[in-house]
Amino acid sequence: MGYYTKYDLIVLTGEDYLIEEFRGKNEHAKYAFDDGGRCEEGIKWYDHEKDMRKFSKAHPKVLFELFGRGEEFGDFWKKYFQNGKCQHCPAKITYDEFDKKKLE
Repeated sequence: MGYYTKYDLIVLTGEDYLIEEFRGKNEHAKYAFDDGGRCEEGIKWYDHEKDMRKFSKAHPKVLFELFGRGEEFGDFWKKYFQNGKCQHCPAKITYDEFDKKKLE
């Protein structure tokens, strides 16, 4: 078993060829997304943060955004990586308050 997550990778500052380079150097990244950084299918990649930190350290001026969609409802997040550092941003699902005027 295990937990599957679908990943998308975006190079926010830098060149998109870095995604292809990362896929060539990391077996999990190879299956997580295509050369454009888009999701191929869900995979078990428990060390994604460690791997992204290492890759971003090799490209210290580049800012990467990794988006994840887990198996469970509401398990969406973004992680930003630069120079071996990471910012984790879990999704926040909100609902509008009831408004009688909006009833149709």
